Amino acid sequence: MFKQLKETATSDYKYIAIQLLFLVTFGLTSLSKWTPGGVPDGFLERFGDTWMNLLPGGLAVPFYTIAVTETLAFVFFFLSFFRLEWLKRSDKMYMRLGLILSLIIFVILTYGLRLVGDHGGAANTFFYFGVTLFALYLTEKESDSGSKDNPVS
Repeated sequence: MFKQLKETATSDYKYIAIQLLFLVTFGLTSLSKWTPGGVPDGFLERFGDTWMNLLPGGLAVPFYTIAVTETLAFVFFFLSFFRLEWLKRSDKMYMRLGLILSLIIFVILTYGLRLVGDHGGAANTFFYFGVTLFALYLTEKESDSGSKDNPVS
């Protein structure tokens, strides 16, 4: 493993930054969703007057959908980091899965914010979506070119 760490090129550090940013983002947010136990009052107040409250199980369904997907995104980035997917020769499978899931999460969050009329929050989340899409593009572009030059055995 230490030999592989020495193979890290300067151009690979952008992947470490991507991994760490998403680990912090989804690690802290998923932890905050699982710690208090139950759907928080703020979520109930914000979405209580929407159609989502009419779902079987009420607002627990959308809340725990978000909690599970954010936790899963954290797990993907965690696996990506410890599989050394920042190295150019790696396939970056878990990083790509984490980025794709992040896009889905940002769509869900944007929908919820638009639903309650929080257009500023929706605009911020739309920005996160765009940056994540760029990170996915960069990851796939360089991963594809790296796999042609140096196939992983």
